[in-house]
Amino acid sequence: MVNKIVYKLAQAARKVGINFHEESDPRVQVMRKSIHDLGGIQFTIEVDKDGNWAAESTNIDGIITGGYNLQDAAAQIKDAIFTYFGIPPHLCKDALMRAEGEPVHLTKRVYA
Repeated sequence: MVNKIVYKLAQAARKVGINFHEESDPRVQVMRKSIHDLGGIQFTIEVDKDGNWAAESTNIDGIITGGYNLQDAAAQIKDAIFTYFGIPPHLCKDALMRAEGEPVHLTKRVYA
């Protein structure tokens, strides 16, 4: 809960011009290099008939998350990536996870 509050406050601070210099943090640099070297992080999302879902990275072992509805999937997946790389919530900025114009690819399985 505290991390979510810190994340939201940092996002608001960015909107008023506060710069946290995320790009210069060594943890962020390691994350960006890893993502670049892999050509991105791919996920498989499995959805149960009751709406529960689970997402697991297919090219990085250990990144897995889930939820009760797909509306929060993007936020949960981003949080899982930042957590995996040890990025503190005030440095979490969505644009750090991919290069400009890089496409997002998802594989989704729905179970009936």
